[in-house]
Amino acid sequence: MMELLWMAVGVAATLIVAGLIRLYFRFEVRAYVAEDEEPEGKYRILRKVQTPTQRVALVEHEDQLLVYANGYVMFGTTEDEDMYGEALIHVPVSVAQKRERVLLIGAGGGITAREVLRYPDVKEITVIDIDPVMIEFGKTLEPLVKFNQGSLNHPKVRTVVEDGRSFLEKNEEKWDVIILDVPEPTMESLGLSRLYSWEFYSLLRERLNPGGVAGIAGSVLSNTPEYFWTIQATLKAAGFSVLPYHFDVLVEHDEDWGYCVAATRPISPADVNIQVPNRYLNRDRLKDMFHIRYGYWKYWEEDEIQTDRNRVLAYYQNEDM
Repeated sequence: MMELLWMAVGVAATLIVAGLIRLYFRFEVRAYVAEDEEPEGKYRILRKVQTPTQRVALVEHEDQLLVYANGYVMFGTTEDEDMYGEALIHVPVSVAQKRERVLLIGAGGGITAREVLRYPDVKEITVIDIDPVMIEFGKTLEPLVKFNQGSLNHPKVRTVVEDGRSFLEKNEEKWDVIILDVPEPTMESLGLSRLYSWEFYSLLRERLNPGGVAGIAGSVLSNTPEYFWTIQATLKAAGFSVLPYHFDVLVEHDEDWGYCVAATRPISPADVNIQVPNRYLNRDRLKDMFHIRYGYWKYWEEDEIQTDRNRVLAYYQNEDM
């Protein structure tokens, strides 16, 4: 009888432990690594940090470091991050008539700064990130510093902890290139819409030197083409000439990233002439990047724009979730 009792106690204890583990994953781990963003196979959470603006997790997976924010991968030391960074930086920077002064908004990881530093005529790079922890990681976290080649510690680079819009509103400096790489607004983070709005893009245009360009990361084109075209429509409404392009990694990563170059003069693919070393932007790839297939266009029928007062982009992002 005692043996049966102890067996029952053991089974109950096992069930309790299993339940506690499930609760831990549901409420603790899931707050930092969303289920649909989990790496494939085994991974290890090295560190969890609650910053002033978000929940950040450092995750080790297959000898690579992934940086999560509010459950979703922000960046990492991966090949697809190299692809993404090259596509975001080199197209707009090559179109700019000058590139002496470059502003990067949302660049705490230092990967985009690394790519801008490939241009010898760049004299000054200002990196803006609202989260001091992200910039600290980019400057001191060994695997990330190795990956970004110490870009945030480079003498040409100045880092500023501030909201990108607030920085531009208070600062009347002008730049040759401005790159925006910030998270997508959702219904849970509507404030991010202020970095995609007509009002903000109009301010952006005022802060560009003559011949200057802006580069905008436009989320995953293959998932939400309406989101991408809304960014383009909003840029046009703010007075920009817009050149949309994409980087197709559907085979490798099931994604097709969308970007826009916004200029204060008419531009076309013929203006793109990348003259610095890179790994992925060969002639054939560049030709494909400016050919956006019909399937992405045909669902776009309305000409909506994002403003400070509506929720257009957040609506599209939540529809995709």
